[in-house]
Parts: sequence; structure tokens; C-alpha cells
Amino acid sequence: FWLKTLQRRSALSLPRGDLSLPRGLPRGDLGRMLARIGLGGLALVVTAAVLFLGFEPKSDTFLAPRRLSSPGSLVSDGCCQFADHFQGVNWYDANVRSDFLKNVLSVERRFFAAPGAAFDADSGMTYDGTSLDLTTGDVQPEGLRLFSAPSKESLHISLLALALQKPEDVLPEHSQLLSLLYSQDEALDILEKKVSSLEDFDRRFPAFGGYLPWFCSRGYSQKTGNCKGLDESFSYIEPKTNPSEKISLPALDNGQMAWAITALVQVLGKRRAESSQIQSLAQRWEQRLQRMKDSAVNLFYDGPGTGTVRAIATLKDVHVDAAKNASNAYNAENYVLWDPFEGEMIVVFLDIFGNWSNYTDSQAEKDKIWNIKQQHVAAVEFNASDKTFVIQQGFWFSSHEQWKILQLPYLDIPLVRQLFTNGEMARLTFSNEQQLNGLLASVNAPIGFQCDSAQGDYCSALGIQSLAEQPIWTDSVLTPYGAFPSILIDPAAGLAWYQQMLRMPRAQTALGSIESFTQNGQEVAPIVTWDAKATSVLAMLGGTGKLVRDYLQQSSGMDNFVNRVQNMYAKIFDPELHGELGGSGSTVLPMPSEKVLPSDPAASYAKCGCPSR
Repeated sequence: FWLKTLQRRSALSLPRGDLSLPRGLPRGDLGRMLARIGLGGLALVVTAAVLFLGFEPKSDTFLAPRRLSSPGSLVSDGCCQFADHFQGVNWYDANVRSDFLKNVLSVERRFFAAPGAAFDADSGMTYDGTSLDLTTGDVQPEGLRLFSAPSKESLHISLLALALQKPEDVLPEHSQLLSLLYSQDEALDILEKKVSSLEDFDRRFPAFGGYLPWFCSRGYSQKTGNCKGLDESFSYIEPKTNPSEKISLPALDNGQMAWAITALVQVLGKRRAESSQIQSLAQRWEQRLQRMKDSAVNLFYDGPGTGTVRAIATLKDVHVDAAKNASNAYNAENYVLWDPFEGEMIVVFLDIFGNWSNYTDSQAEKDKIWNIKQQHVAAVEFNASDKTFVIQQGFWFSSHEQWKILQLPYLDIPLVRQLFTNGEMARLTFSNEQQLNGLLASVNAPIGFQCDSAQGDYCSALGIQSLAEQPIWTDSVLTPYGAFPSILIDPAAGLAWYQQMLRMPRAQTALGSIESFTQNGQEVAPIVTWDAKATSVLAMLGGTGKLVRDYLQQSSGMDNFVNRVQNMYAKIFDPELHGELGGSGSTVLPMPSEKVLPSDPAASYAKCGCPSR
């Protein structure tokens, strides 16, 4: 993971002491640790394997594809290749989009809603992903990876929060889709197990302060030196680390998880009077969130006068309570988060909710954090055939860098919405102009494709060179989740691009969308992961921005959020300099151009077929 993170997200890390240096791979002990941990093909799915390999899951509640309410539904038992049935439709028709989303969710839930596959049936905690057979699309039973990270938890918790909303509290186009996520009983059962696991972990390892490192979802086996498998008895979640390695805590991923829990607390709090079970869960998750607030500054802030947030907090003693000790965590490799992308989420959490009582002038400390961050926001122009757009420069301009708009109410701020709209206008226009069959985002590499990571199996530097700070490795690897920011901005165009990518050879599997594929359609990455799947699903349901906005308003934090973000961007994107930023204010994004996609009949998974159109 760390190898992938610090290549995919090196936009987030910078040697302390020189805020102008380019970002790069870590050195010293951390670098060696990254190389040892590696990546692998992340695999899970004993559950879905029941569909093909005859494995027995611990529960079949989550496995059965849910039948859709509309009588003309395309999805039937065992069918996952539905994308061609939506070729030539009117994506501006809300009914068309609804039908498409029902099809998507009915298949995608075979991954994200499957215990023993995407998450553990005992602990309720996520696994990381699963590998598939390259030829048949079947689950690889030996590929199940029983470890995970707080970034995966953020996606799982966010989906659970959305599923527990009342239909009257969501947009009409989303209300009818909630039951395709999890039923209320399913969601509450998972949350009960998950919060119990978090409470137990916090009791045993108070130095993490309610946050999580990379962890083993079923426990750690001293015998094998690996995370426990499904054939071993469940104990409790454990840090995934070797005895010789330093215990470390990633700030970026934990920022994502903190805001997911915030959204969940908002939903449970609103429904706490409905039952004793919900009331108990609401209280326990509120305690988890408060624990994270109390320990955030001690864990992740570099100290008085620095204005820097640790990218990775290294812990001296896992038994020292993080909320009561500010010296147990330190910045071993001097890497900090100052990026205006995903890493910003922990900064916002620190600013609004952190316990700054040990600082004589907390406002000055927080102001300095944002002043440093603002230095790394840059404007860049994208020249389309008929117009020039001013946008925020990306590190690689990968879709992954836009994760923060999935979870926080950034799009409520007019200037920010226009900037992100311009960014998606550029992303989609570029793919059309370059005649690409999809969109670019950091992702696992297709089989046989050598990318920029140390082992070549992860493509970090995927994006648009003219809009990126760093060199781009290739534009020949595409991924369906690259559409998630566009889906948030303009669902019609975003879903049209997503559907086009599903139509590529072997892009639809029995567990939903594939990880990635090559431009020519000849190769795929035969795995499915939370990052490259649940981001799209979360965007299709509008993200958790509204839930977080409601929580911030109730806790008097919304004005602070808006002011911080508005001021950071306004200093760079001054209307007097850029006029309308090159945009028209419209949220209508470009549709994918009509083209003949690569076709390979032999690449159609036999156990994933739908009735012919």
C-alpha cells in the first residue's frame, strides 16, 4: 500500500524544511518498508465465489442479486453484462439514468455487500479487493487479501450511511436506489460488528487514538507471519506490520475515514429515537468520532510554529493514549501533507474539530497550515478547440485526486464548483480529442503492462500532461472509476462515460466493473478493489457532502469550512484575473464521442452473459 500511496499520492508528501522541493518517493526506513509491503493483486471474494466455485459463505443474505422494481429490468440472476443495452439512450432522461443505476448497483453489490468477500463476516471490517481469473472472470480463491486500510473503511462506512437515510431525506432519483445498497438490518448488523472491532482495537492500542493503520481484518497469525485466513479462527483486528517495522499511521486515509464517520453519525443521530439498537449505535459511533477529535492534533500536527501536518505519524509506544500524550507520535521521515487534493481532508478535520488546547495561539497555528497549503494551489489553462478553461493544476490530474468532493460539501461553494466543473470539462474533452476509450486515473496496471511503480504493477502517473505538475507515464491505461468526479458534477455525462468504459472487452465481471484496461482493449487488470469501484457507486448516489454539511451546520463548523476553502482558492483564482474562469457556469459536460470500441468476443466471460439485445 505505501508503495502505491506514495507514488499515486506523492502529491501529498514533501520533505519538511523546504516547501518548494518537488515531491518524490520516501527514503530511509520508510522507503524500505514500502518496498517490503508491496501491493499484489488484492483479492477477496469467497462470497461471490459461491456463484461460480461452490464455496459456502457464512451468510447468503448479501449474495442474492436483488430484483429490480421496474418490470422491464435488464438485470436477471447471473447477468452482469448490461452496458450494451444502454447504447444510444438519452442520458438526460432521469428514468434512463435510474434504470442504468439499478443495473449497476445490482451487480456492484456482489462485491461491496458480500461478507467473506468485501468485508469480514466476524469483524465487519473491509478486505482490500479480489483477483479474478483472467480468462473466465471467476473469483481466484487464493487471491483473497484479508487486510485493509482506513481509506477502504471510509468508502464502506459512507455507503452504509447512505443506505440508512430515510427516502424522504434524499433526492427523489436516489431514494429508490437505497435498498440496492444494504437493507436496514444488513447495515445495522455490519455497523454493530465494525464499531465493536474499533472499540476493541482502541482499548488494546490507545496510541492510535481511534484511527487505524493498515490492519489485518481477522487478526494476525504468529505462525504464518501473515493476516489470518478464513480457515483460521477470528480473534480481533491487528496492525498489519512486521515486528522489525515502525508502527505508522497514514494521515490521508484517516482523514477520509474521519469524515465518513461524521456522515454516519449524522444519519444515526437523526434516527436515534426509532429503536434502542439505533440509539445505542448512534452513541457508540459518536464516541468513536469524539475520540478521533480528541487525538487528531497530537497524532498529526508537527508542533508549535511548524504549520505542517504529518503525512505519516510514527508511534513510539502503541500503549500510550494519543489523546493524553503529544510526544508519542512523531514525523520519522519528515513528510507532510500540504496538497489541495485528498490530503486536505485531514487538515479540515484538524482545523474544525481538533483539540488545540495545548497551543497558546491555536488560530495562528491553523492559519499557518492553510497559508502553506495555499502556496501549492496553482492555476493552469486548458485549451479546448473552441474555448479556454482555467482550472486547478493537478499533480498528475488523476481523477483520484478529486476524492475530497465525494465526502465533503466542496461543491456548495460556487467558486469551487466552477473550478471542478472546468476540471471535468477538461478531463472529458481531452479524452474525446485524443479519441480515448475512457478516462485516466491512478490504478492497478493491466496484465503485462509495465507502469511507473517499482514493480511496474501500479500506474500512478495517469492523467493529462498539460494539466499536471509531474510527468505522465502513459495515457494507454483507462479505468471506469475515472468517471466518478464527472458523475458528481453532471450525472448524465458522467454515467455516459462510465457506460462506455463498461462496454470495453472484459470490463464487466460478475463482481461489477473491472479495475482497468488498455486503450486497445486487449488487456485488463483482473482484479476488483474498493478504490476503483466504490468511488463510482458513492458518486452515483451523490456522495456524502450533504450529510457532512448538515453535521457542520449543527456543530457551527460550516462557516469555517467555507471560509477556509473559499479563501484558499480565491487568492489564486481571482475573478479579476480570470473573469469567468473560462467557464460558462454550466454544468453540462461533454458526452463521449461516437466511436467503434474494440471488440473481442473471446473475452466475454461465459458466466457473466446477459440475454442478447
